[in-house]
Amino acid sequence: MNKQIQRNNISRMLRTSNRNRNVLRWGSGETDAHITMKFNICKKLKEWGHEFYTEAIFEPSGLRADVIDADTGVVYEVHNTEPDDSLVRKSANYPLEVRFVDANAEFSEEMLL
Repeated sequence: MNKQIQRNNISRMLRTSNRNRNVLRWGSGETDAHITMKFNICKKLKEWGHEFYTEAIFEPSGLRADVIDADTGVVYEVHNTEPDDSLVRKSANYPLEVRFVDANAEFSEEMLL
């Protein structure tokens, strides 16, 4: 699939007010480790030339994703102490593939592959 078509398809899945492309956003309740891991993910995606969204909300479900790689259609969900059953529920409800990243782990490119 053409890269721009892929990006547009992902963008159309998101609430219009949350389509802040290639911008790192975070919430006040997130830990420093969580924010830092999101930054590292976004930095690597940017180095690869990928388009990404953070804290984007899917329509119509209202689910919020930590980082969405619009080029691959992958959601990266950063977690700290979230129980496994919650991660399984998230994975089942997102409209895209979900990969979970431990906020307390040392970042490596392999986390995104």
